[in-house]
Amino acid sequence: MFGRDNALQKNYSNVGTMSSLQVDKILNIYKQLADRASLKSSTIGTNKKGISIQSIWSQRNLETRKKQKFFKEFFHDSDLNLLSESYPVDVTSEISTTLSNDANLKAILREIVDGVKTKQFIEIWDKQHLIKSYDLSAFDVHGDVYSDSTFSTFQWSCDNTRLLYIAEKKLPKSEPFYKRKSKADSHESDKHETSLKGTEYIFKPDWGEQLVGKHKSVVVILNIENDSIEPISFIPENYFPSQAIWVPNTYEIVGVFYKLDRRYLGKIFCTNRESYIFHLEGKNFRTITLKGLYCSSPRFSPNGKSLVWLERDLTPPHHHVQRLMHLQWGIEIVPSVLVDTVKTHVNISGDKKFYGLYNQNLPVRCWSEDSRYIFLSTPQRFNVTSYVIDKDTKTITEVVNEDDSSLYIFDVKHDFVAFNKTSIIQVSQLLIGKFDSSAPYSGNLHLTSSTEPQYLPESNTLKYECTEYVYDKDESVKDFNFIYFGKKSGTVKSTPLIAVIHGGPHAVYNNEFNLTYAVFVFLGFAVLEINYRGSTGLGGDNVEYIIGRVGESDVLDCVTAIITALGKYPWLDPKKIAVHGGSHGGFISAHLSGQYPNMFRAIVLRNPVIELAAMYSLTDIPDCRRSALNLDEMIRFREQFRFRCSGETGSRDLGKLPETMCISKYPELMQVLLKHSPFLHVDKVKTPTLIALGSKDLRVPEPQGKMWYYRLCENNVVSKLYIYDDNHSLLKDEVELDFTINAALWFIEHTTN
Repeated sequence: MFGRDNALQKNYSNVGTMSSLQVDKILNIYKQLADRASLKSSTIGTNKKGISIQSIWSQRNLETRKKQKFFKEFFHDSDLNLLSESYPVDVTSEISTTLSNDANLKAILREIVDGVKTKQFIEIWDKQHLIKSYDLSAFDVHGDVYSDSTFSTFQWSCDNTRLLYIAEKKLPKSEPFYKRKSKADSHESDKHETSLKGTEYIFKPDWGEQLVGKHKSVVVILNIENDSIEPISFIPENYFPSQAIWVPNTYEIVGVFYKLDRRYLGKIFCTNRESYIFHLEGKNFRTITLKGLYCSSPRFSPNGKSLVWLERDLTPPHHHVQRLMHLQWGIEIVPSVLVDTVKTHVNISGDKKFYGLYNQNLPVRCWSEDSRYIFLSTPQRFNVTSYVIDKDTKTITEVVNEDDSSLYIFDVKHDFVAFNKTSIIQVSQLLIGKFDSSAPYSGNLHLTSSTEPQYLPESNTLKYECTEYVYDKDESVKDFNFIYFGKKSGTVKSTPLIAVIHGGPHAVYNNEFNLTYAVFVFLGFAVLEINYRGSTGLGGDNVEYIIGRVGESDVLDCVTAIITALGKYPWLDPKKIAVHGGSHGGFISAHLSGQYPNMFRAIVLRNPVIELAAMYSLTDIPDCRRSALNLDEMIRFREQFRFRCSGETGSRDLGKLPETMCISKYPELMQVLLKHSPFLHVDKVKTPTLIALGSKDLRVPEPQGKMWYYRLCENNVVSKLYIYDDNHSLLKDEVELDFTINAALWFIEHTTN
């Protein structure tokens, strides 16, 4: 008991034990790096003199503790020379914007706080002034309009008279069984729909982490000629429509729908959710794609003759390699494959290697003017790379990039292409290129800058470098990579190292700016971003390799990366190594601290997965844990066992298997889950550990991290726990600031002494 109390006393020690000068130093570095703006979108317009680019940027405002959005417009001549640019204009209250096809109208979805309520408005502007404004709460025909990248749409019809969007479906109002009403209330209720008594506490499933409150969606059309707002009622009730677009030159609609079940599995970060491309013509609703697929990003060509979209098979990994599909509209019934899935890599034009398409929505406008070429971006190894796909020949050509930065395509209009260029040492740069479909395409779009690059201070003293590692042993997948970010050189064994590990596990560290990691580097650390086997962008076989190997191959890859980096960069100090990981990266980090208790000086965990059996019962994506361990059949036994014990019905397989068989599999399942869990190694941990949890985390609920913290306390391991009012990503501005500074203080305290 005395030992535990002593440990807890240490755990509750505050930042006051650190030098206030050190805190000020970290804060000043954070402020210096946080003032750079990040490009969020850009839209191309054309005129007789050249083009304009309307761009939206985001910048942290530390005084308001919120990100501030601003609009900025750039004007180029036909040769792409920059003529002029506008001053930034604050547009923080604008949630979504879209230009009409003739660029004469702009629609804005705006949120305004009215007392304690947040209200949504749709505004219609011409080039002179505001011409219409719609208070959506006054119409009261649907709930909030969606603005997330997963489900939303906001698009003008071709004749510029109708606006298409997705909103929360209006549900019947509920009230308690007993509620005293005045006569005025009674008369008022007669004018509206009847409320359903006793239904206010009925559970309504939603799409989980960061998509809370999205229960049922509806496609809505705003007609600006007669000022009507009409939800479409011709889509089946058990379908969840999203990403709707107009069929060119018609009022027909194409989109994506998810078939609703009794339980929605979390959607964000997860592309293995069955969905379909649909077509709505008047009251006629049909499905275009087959079952057993995930589909997204339907996009019509300018001439309306071609429809493309992304799809993937519903295999266990939550992100996997995708296909680019094509359908000749009105002619074909069966679509063709333009870009197929890639197991390792394929050779493409220019003697380049291509590793497949991964988890990126297609740009809203992605076609060349002649409706032959498609423009898109995707992670490749450790970069985001852009490509041009020839629909007729299926040729894939990489867009020429003058350096090893990442290049995202934002918009394509009249063969002009807008890009966001970013890297580990550069925040955002807006580029514009010109595509010539009449000449043989070599990949060079002769990119021109609209903005100057936003490099980090003293970036000439820093380096980032990707190392491709290949194991010399007989395994189906042998390769992974890691990125070094830090000083270019130094005295031997003078620099502490922080290994940072991404979540997922099916995600990837791309070559792009990360504020927290940049703060660590400017404090004198080196950072190692590790893309272990199972990461995306490395080929489909690499994604699948980790299935059944979590807590094993991913841990081995991280240790291998650290040891290799120590040999490659002699200024790294092998006695001052720290680890930083979140979600599945926290799972790996916890494993590292338990399996290699003498290797590390400090550990920082963000919403870590700790105990897989408990995680399965709590998370919004229980299928993730069973797929990561390849346990689908065992889970089926467990579910049947649970239904039998609870007396529930609804399992289609119920009764097909002997109950003793279900019971016998349950302990086996628990053993496998525990075998792969970090918690199995917790009693070996010696390394000081800081844990950050989100109280609103639905992906890895906070009891997971608390379990680790309490056990460390019992074992007298120096530890500290922070719980933030945030979700899984911990990306609120005030949370990001607090966590980054506390993590930096932790690393300094435990690696410099």
